[in-house]
Amino acid sequence: MTSPTKPLYLLLATQFLVTFSLMVLIPVLPLYLEQLGKQQAVSGFYSALALSAPAVGGLLSAPVVGMLGDRYRYKNIFIAALVLFVLSLLGMAWFQSISLFIGARFLLGLSGIGVVLTLFFSRANIAPQGHQLGMQQQAISLACLLGPLVGGYSLQTIGMNMVLTVTAAVTVSCLLALMWLLDKDILQPQGTEAGSKSTDKSQFSTPIWGWLLAGAFSQAGAFALVVGFALYMTQMWPSPNVASQIGLIHALAWCGTFALAGFWGRRNTRGFGAQSFAFGALGCGLAVVLIDFVSSLWFIAILRIIQGGFFAAQSQSLFLQISTLSPANQQGQALGYAKSAQVSGQLIGPFAAAFCFSHFGASSVLWLTAGLFIAAAILVSFLLSVQQVNLKVKTQ
Repeated sequence: MTSPTKPLYLLLATQFLVTFSLMVLIPVLPLYLEQLGKQQAVSGFYSALALSAPAVGGLLSAPVVGMLGDRYRYKNIFIAALVLFVLSLLGMAWFQSISLFIGARFLLGLSGIGVVLTLFFSRANIAPQGHQLGMQQQAISLACLLGPLVGGYSLQTIGMNMVLTVTAAVTVSCLLALMWLLDKDILQPQGTEAGSKSTDKSQFSTPIWGWLLAGAFSQAGAFALVVGFALYMTQMWPSPNVASQIGLIHALAWCGTFALAGFWGRRNTRGFGAQSFAFGALGCGLAVVLIDFVSSLWFIAILRIIQGGFFAAQSQSLFLQISTLSPANQQGQALGYAKSAQVSGQLIGPFAAAFCFSHFGASSVLWLTAGLFIAAAILVSFLLSVQQVNLKVKTQ
């Protein structure tokens, strides 16, 4: 049997590449679309469509990919998803039509590679689940930090098509290595036989649906902050360098996420996943709302780093709890729904932020974001209190 650390590091590298490919275009997407449009102005509709296409594709495919994970070996699903992912990268790199480029981004989300990787990190027998999910969050955070930096530099130098092509080539290398290294023991789902088909018709318990709603609230808050923070800074802290300031502060927030992802993972391994999610969501909300009361950019940067550190608890704690609460032969489907819930939040958050900004001003965006995070914390705290009551009833 191969050493489990090798496939773990390759899976982390693959997670980095998947997230990197999404983030590398984020800061320069309108400019890249103008290049595809032969330097003609591209409407905001096409930019919004290109930005949301992976999320829409992922929203559609996540439950299906999750159900497939309950019925077939992860390795086979992983290979299929990664092949589609590579094809989408090559399409984004070399298609010269805006419509085809958007189609390639839609295929990136439709491939379901994000769900498959979450299945691996949630259920593979490589390390404790909390530790695996913590390392996954670190890989995502590092890609979110480096992707925009590389994208902004590359568009006017080596070209975005070269970056995407190299990313696809490295991904293929990871795929070939993982096809060789991944074995049945590492991929064995806990509590089931690989390849067995589900015959249990039981439905998900009520707490799982509560957790899905909490995950949607938390992710809506995160993506409302992406849009809302830029709007807030532009209006409340105007300066010739505001764009650079926003980018730097965003990068610092991801540094905080990267730094504390391992801490939350170790804490979750000790059985505190639900508490970590609630505490992290509450910390995010409080850190965001305090931004509206400080009078220095340094304090804003510090608060965003703190918010990033608390945010590191969110996704990994959500996936751990969903995996723990769901039936053994329906964990893939449950994790797929968790991904879809997060994507729903990603789509709703920015629109909610834009609405609040246009009707209630810049400060309202921060309060909206804080409210979404705090709502997630309250919901999970309620689920924990109900769980405690049920335990007391059973022991009496």
